[in-house]
Amino acid sequence: MPKPTILIALDSHSAAFCNAIKTQLQELNTVQSRLIQIYTLVGENQAFSFNSELDKFADWSFELESDGKQKFVSQINAQFNQTINTLQTELIDLIKTATQSESAIALKRQGVEISSTHRIYLMLSIGNPEVRGIVFELVRLIRWLFNKYFTDVPYSLEGLLLLPGLFSQVTTADYSEAYTLLRELDYKMSSGVAKTVTPNLPPFHNCWLCDERIGGLKDNLTSYADAFAGFLTLEAETNGLLIGTQKVRGKLPAYSAFGYGELFFPSEIIINRLSASLAADILDRQFLPQAKSTLEVNRKWLLDTKEFILNEDFSNAFLELERDNGKPVWQDFNPRINLQAGMAREYGMELQRAYKQFEKKELLSYKRTLENSCQQVQLALNTYLDRRINYYADATPTGLHEAVTLLNLLTYLYIELQAESINEQPQNLITELHAAEAFIDSQLEIKINRETTQKLLNQVYYLRLQRQQIQDNLAQGESEELRQEIKTIQEQLKTVIDEYHQALNSEIEQTRQIRFVAITQAREEAQKAIDANIKHLNSAENHLETATDKRNEIIEEENLFRKQYLIIFPGIVAVGIISILIVIGIFNQSILWLLLRNFWSNLAPYLLGTAVNVLIYLGIVLLKYNSKIRHRLIKVQKQIKQLESSLKANAVELRRSYNEQLKLEYDLYVQKLRVEALNHLIKTVKQKAVNLRQSLAEISGIYHKLVQEREQSTTKFSENRLAVLTDTDVDIYYQNFLAKFPTDKFTTLIVSRSKSWKISAEEFQNKLIPFARQQFEQLSNLSVAQVLKQTDLIAENTANIRLNQLYDSSNLLLRIQDIDANLNPTSQKETTLWVCAEDKEEMFETYSRFSRSLTPVVAEDKDRLCILTRSLGFPAYFLGQIEFYRDCYERTQNEPDEIPDLIPDEIGSNKQLKLAYQNLFLAIALGLVSQNTQEDYQFNGGLIGKDREEISQALVNEFSLEEIYEEIRQSIETFEHDLIYQKLQKLGTDIKDLTSYERKLLDNLLSDYNPLN
Repeated sequence: MPKPTILIALDSHSAAFCNAIKTQLQELNTVQSRLIQIYTLVGENQAFSFNSELDKFADWSFELESDGKQKFVSQINAQFNQTINTLQTELIDLIKTATQSESAIALKRQGVEISSTHRIYLMLSIGNPEVRGIVFELVRLIRWLFNKYFTDVPYSLEGLLLLPGLFSQVTTADYSEAYTLLRELDYKMSSGVAKTVTPNLPPFHNCWLCDERIGGLKDNLTSYADAFAGFLTLEAETNGLLIGTQKVRGKLPAYSAFGYGELFFPSEIIINRLSASLAADILDRQFLPQAKSTLEVNRKWLLDTKEFILNEDFSNAFLELERDNGKPVWQDFNPRINLQAGMAREYGMELQRAYKQFEKKELLSYKRTLENSCQQVQLALNTYLDRRINYYADATPTGLHEAVTLLNLLTYLYIELQAESINEQPQNLITELHAAEAFIDSQLEIKINRETTQKLLNQVYYLRLQRQQIQDNLAQGESEELRQEIKTIQEQLKTVIDEYHQALNSEIEQTRQIRFVAITQAREEAQKAIDANIKHLNSAENHLETATDKRNEIIEEENLFRKQYLIIFPGIVAVGIISILIVIGIFNQSILWLLLRNFWSNLAPYLLGTAVNVLIYLGIVLLKYNSKIRHRLIKVQKQIKQLESSLKANAVELRRSYNEQLKLEYDLYVQKLRVEALNHLIKTVKQKAVNLRQSLAEISGIYHKLVQEREQSTTKFSENRLAVLTDTDVDIYYQNFLAKFPTDKFTTLIVSRSKSWKISAEEFQNKLIPFARQQFEQLSNLSVAQVLKQTDLIAENTANIRLNQLYDSSNLLLRIQDIDANLNPTSQKETTLWVCAEDKEEMFETYSRFSRSLTPVVAEDKDRLCILTRSLGFPAYFLGQIEFYRDCYERTQNEPDEIPDLIPDEIGSNKQLKLAYQNLFLAIALGLVSQNTQEDYQFNGGLIGKDREEISQALVNEFSLEEIYEEIRQSIETFEHDLIYQKLQKLGTDIKDLTSYERKLLDNLLSDYNPLN
């Protein structure tokens, strides 16, 4: 059952350690880990308080700096007692919060049963003198609070003691301070900490010790944090014997040690690594490969670029520009206006009005139709472009890069420079644009001088050919001269190409200026033609009117002539004859009758004569008519016909001029739209090239991110928390998987290359990662024991190695001496195995071979296999380095105290060292060992060292001094005790630099050799 747990760090080093433990607990995210609250005791401004922000007060150097702090112990103790009331309130809140935190409430709502027993851990660096001034007062306060305010709450108060060996820059003073605190703690574990009538209880229910068993804390922080995190989360389920009731050599077995090892299957991390690897390889094999650049490949791309232009879909798109539903857009200017006689000026005005109306209506309508057609053309070209890009993208794994190459060539301004690769004129959108701009050059009679660019282009071809020939010769044999020549040609080629670029750009600009001027002149010429035709029409009409007037005058003259000679003059003759006859009849009727009878009798001759005369008269009249009137009339009528024909021709020409001007504007607009469509396509191609490059860059970014994620998804955690599969195991499994997995499955089923550049990088990644993860999701269902049996995941011998590593990693985090074990029946070592129910029997059988005291416990987490080893209830002198601690303590302590020593007097490996130190003092006192002028100690003329402590250690530990040490001991035995006592007294006054430890040794010797004893 999970227990509310409070972990309090009492110093900055412990705060750093606890912060690392907190991080590991968050990663575990178990029920017990969510019930652990961690604080640090902070002393600021002469006040103490608890703070949960451990990183603010943590000392990550893990360097002990105890020198000079001993004198502040009493001061810190006084400051702590001054703020005890504030701490009391804060501690009450902490204890209440243990079961009322958000995590605890959430677990209760989920139906999790939480134990009422509270656990409080105090972590302290026992080499830090400041801790000694705090820990016992804080323990006493906690004991008092539970006895006073939380009497119904069962609890355990335990200490986590970090020994000095865990830290760096440790001095003798640090070990001495650690020994001082252990002595005081050991004393209080027996005598209790109470100062009043409160039940006198020991400071802790148990003290857990930890030293540098796996290395220093700074370099192995993660390993120690994993061990302590496992200890805190799993210890709640086991309660062994903590403090023995039977003393060993008078010492209370109040200390314990633990070791923790975990073998787990980080399925999420492994799946992340595998999926990142697969996703990266999919990108590397299906999206990011680049085709090799060779002469054949370049030739192929030039031909593909030309094929893009010559394709029917491309040409048909432009054919539809001047069509509307299959019909030509342009309809000639042909208004229904007839030229009537004498109405030429009105005809010109009507025609001009019709022209303006056509320009405003029909021509504008044509332009709108062309605009719509142009949009359709652009849409068709874009569709065609997308289709070609998709074709190249999906054709091969290098398709995306090939599509970029095609798009770059389609918009390459100097494509003519590549003409020698295909031995024909290359084509791309730029050449088509130039052709579209020159669409009406022949109509405008424009001629472009391309002599300069063609000359430079030929020069480029020649230099390239010359370079190729030299390279072929160079391939047959090395020649510095040929290399230099190639270098020269390369420089010349660069210069000529730069000149060609400048010349071509200049030519393009000049061509545009020439076209602009030509279009302006064409418009002016068209207007001049219209004006001239109008003028000719009006002039023809004037001439026609003049000729018509002249014809009318001749006709009037003709009518008058006819009237005179055919009516008036014959009428006068007839009236004259009749008048004569009337007069004769009046005056002489006989003559009249005679004349009449003569007339009737000679009627025929008279009629004949009359007819002859009439004919003669008519001939004379006709001759006169022809010579005077008819010739002129015919001439005028002929002139009128010519003028009428000219007038009609001028009218037609005027209509044609108007039509040509309108057609010119139409053609210019068509050319503008054609150029606009090509420019739009070029812009689209460039934009799609940018999009493709950006997509490739984003895909490349995803690839590098996946590679980085793969490297970060490592199964290397710590020495105590082992992954069942190492990175190497995972990579081997992945390589075997990849050998059988078709990476094009993603492009076939999920996202094709042609689609990849049209979606966002985030969407692409959101499709790629789940696909890659899906291939390994079955691994998430495996337990750690099942993984060990999967031969495709891990080899059998490797699985055995992992199981052995787990047991080795659970070794105690403390060096313990195997002494007096028979005298300590309460001390026990237990090993607990946490394993899921389905793997319990198999794992128990495996680890029973390592430990007879193995206890299996069923765990809910199938991904973890945990071993907790505990050594419970041993006295402090079981510590592996306890004698070294005491030695450091004795060297630095100046004043003896009444607290019993940790190590029983009857045991101790430092006894030999102490004896060697005493023998050295006796040898110095007796003159067997003396100092030379350099203050080096010597025996029988041989140097043995300068420092007395180092000499003592050497006498015990070094083989080369073993005979000297034995000789010194034998020589000392030859002296009388009284003499030795006198010499020791003198030695005490002669040597001024005796340490407190040496002074104590000397006092013991004086006591041993005192004649009165």
